[in-house]
Amino acid sequence: MPLSYRALQPLFAATVESVARPDQADLYLFAHSLDVEQAPRALVEDWRRRRRPVVILSEEPFWDTIWGRRPLARQRWIDTGYGRLPVIQINHQTSAVFAFDRIPYYLLTNHRFASTYAARFARNAERSAADWRALFEARQIDLSFMFERRPEPHHAVAWPEAGLRGLCSWRTELAEACTVGRVERLGRSWQGGPSRFELENWYLDKMIRMDGRARIVGAIENTHQPQYITEKIFDAFANGALPLYVAGPGHRLREFGLPEPSWLNLWGLSPAGAADRIAGQRWTRELFEAYAEAQHRLAALFCDPALWVAERTRLADALQRELQAVLETAAPATG
Repeated sequence: MPLSYRALQPLFAATVESVARPDQADLYLFAHSLDVEQAPRALVEDWRRRRRPVVILSEEPFWDTIWGRRPLARQRWIDTGYGRLPVIQINHQTSAVFAFDRIPYYLLTNHRFASTYAARFARNAERSAADWRALFEARQIDLSFMFERRPEPHHAVAWPEAGLRGLCSWRTELAEACTVGRVERLGRSWQGGPSRFELENWYLDKMIRMDGRARIVGAIENTHQPQYITEKIFDAFANGALPLYVAGPGHRLREFGLPEPSWLNLWGLSPAGAADRIAGQRWTRELFEAYAEAQHRLAALFCDPALWVAERTRLADALQRELQAVLETAAPATG
């Protein structure tokens, strides 16, 4: 959650304090529903005595949909081993905390994104459309996927009224359906071997490994949610690849002004149809001109320190307002 990241903790140091015991807290904060289900007896008993708010502060729609199963509910009840608790959910659907102005929330959680993007996009912006064509033509890998293999059908959840849809099983089927050209599927769930979390710096390893590697890179989120944009598509651009993405009407990626030929939007396609679309990709002059323009736009965004500072300020203010509103909200009396 936002409060747990070292890069973000200075934003909340003057307003939020972590305490040692439930009976010292003004509210109880959890990251997802599974944590609430495993709440300790001391917290549940303290809630019965003092009725302080129980809050899920969730940065991840995957948790809200696959685990929580009620992502649109602002208030709900959750069973624990010691009784039911009324819970207020602060997530992408129910609050403005993650409603970014210019830079998506997740990119603020570690300073590595700002430093990496400043260097990569400054470099990339120096390349012309002709430069990009030559680089793409020289690559040996046509298509690269790097994400967890999750074929289970329970990932295919959807709340169409909110533009909310699980993509893990869909993108797994896509990766398996892509067979034209030289295709690689990277990671332990595909190849075996060590987990990325066993590496000293898995993000640095990824960015070095993928830089200039493939013509097309899968950058599809685990969940389609209009506000939810992680590092995936920006990493693909930073590494000089054409990103695959899924963005329906109203998705905020469209606000970045990236020319659509510069990224491949697979919204509305079946995995087989998306695989056919990728296999039929044409490398035209217009594409490389659009790609060069996208790199210029991303350099203007990510190479401006003032935009990073402003987005951090927005996040701090939004979360403070949200928590204050929670403290002023009466919990439901019954479940």
